[in-house]
Amino acid sequence: MKKLFIGLGIFIVLNISTAYLFLFTPFGNELVSSFVETKINEKEPIGFKFEEFVLSFDTLKIKATIDTTSHIELTGDIDLLSLKFNLKYMVDIKDLSKLEKWTKQKLNGNFKTNGEIKGNKDLLLVNGLTDVFGSNSKYDVVLKNFNVSNIDFLFKQIYIEKLLYTLNQPSYAKGKIDIAGNITNIELENLSGKIATSIYDGQLNNKVVNEKFELKLVSNKNFQGKINTILKPMLIDNAIDFKTSFANLNIKSATLNLKDNAINSDYEVVVENLNHLYDITQMNFLGNLTLNGTVKKTKDLEVTGHSNTLKGTVDFRLFNDDFNAKIKNIEAYELTKMLMYPSFFVSKVNAVLDYNIVSQQGVLTANLLNGQFIKTEFSTLINNLARFDLTKEVYQNVDLTSKINKKVIQSKISMNSDLTSIEVPSSLVDLDAQTTNTQVDLKIKGIDLSAVVSGDIKNPKIKIDASKFLQSQALEKIEEKIEKKVKEKFKDKLKGKIDDDEDLNKLVQGLKSIFKK
Repeated sequence: MKKLFIGLGIFIVLNISTAYLFLFTPFGNELVSSFVETKINEKEPIGFKFEEFVLSFDTLKIKATIDTTSHIELTGDIDLLSLKFNLKYMVDIKDLSKLEKWTKQKLNGNFKTNGEIKGNKDLLLVNGLTDVFGSNSKYDVVLKNFNVSNIDFLFKQIYIEKLLYTLNQPSYAKGKIDIAGNITNIELENLSGKIATSIYDGQLNNKVVNEKFELKLVSNKNFQGKINTILKPMLIDNAIDFKTSFANLNIKSATLNLKDNAINSDYEVVVENLNHLYDITQMNFLGNLTLNGTVKKTKDLEVTGHSNTLKGTVDFRLFNDDFNAKIKNIEAYELTKMLMYPSFFVSKVNAVLDYNIVSQQGVLTANLLNGQFIKTEFSTLINNLARFDLTKEVYQNVDLTSKINKKVIQSKISMNSDLTSIEVPSSLVDLDAQTTNTQVDLKIKGIDLSAVVSGDIKNPKIKIDASKFLQSQALEKIEEKIEKKVKEKFKDKLKGKIDDDEDLNKLVQGLKSIFKK
């Protein structure tokens, strides 16, 4: 038994001596540093090399380089037996693109941070400073039994342009971001914490945005916003208040489920002046708009929306690429005012729009109720020509069908009142060119008229073809004269019974028929 204890003692002493030799001596330090270098550069060589590696029972001093330009330092006092640490660290990476083999993403610029590591295995504190993305930032990390239990961080004045540059993204915008956070549990199943983000002094880079998204932005597009984030088990919940120079966005709760990356959000978009959207839509609008809805993204994307607008309602649903809108009881007059087009008709409008946002093709079917023309150049021309006030007619039902092919809209319209019938067999509107070419066929008390409305949508030319009307007017006058002359000729013979004479009436009708052929 004594020999056994002596043998075990010798074995333990030899192992401790060997460990000391290989870990805590210059010879051992060189072996360890060489092994670590080899392992780091083995699969994805990044030029990692130790300039200095000293590990003893009470001291740690590490200096390393990446590709000769970036430096890492970790120095200070340690107690390996009680696992106490009092260390300082510094990371200075001059060129982040050198790390692409590790990050699997192209990064630009530099990164620098420094700080202290103090404590023991039960409670270890890491305090650091960094100028990441041009900011003035700090962070504090608490580890218990070498597991992260709490993270506090404050990033002040992150520059958006530097953030985009670092992430190898186009310079879409400039501005600043502040982020303050407290994460009390980083395990996804028990995730807990709060993050507050402020965005300010934001402005889009019109040149870059125009090139990337084929837009025609001209005026400055400014933005600012606040995002309050709550971290919950397997869930990130955001409340967003985002303001821009053209529209405001408010979200009470936008959640990201970390189990399946599902998104579920409400939203409210407020456009106080629709004309501020001109740069984006290349169309002039008048008025304001408030839109409320939801966004859901799992396997499919679904966006819904509702607006009380134009004295009616609009409800829509976007499912992946397919867009459907239902319009109820909006005012046609208010719609033309919003579009800044000349108003010519008042009515209630019900419509359904089916549209594919990828092919940019769709169909609009609409029904206009109790419509009336208002006094315009068109109604005045009809009045002067036919001695008929078109504005007094009521069209109980007007049917409209439009086919949309990108920004070209082809329509057909049919409408009837007690004394008129109006058909639009062909109407073409080009939203890009802002032009129209519309054929209108009218019947007024049995009289045929046709018109062509063409040119600029906002100031179209109206040309009326009155040949059939004038022909009918001429025939009517000829018939009146024939009847008058014949009756005067036979007045004495019939002794005043002209209107009751059947033969005379047949003669008059026969003579009239000659001119109708």
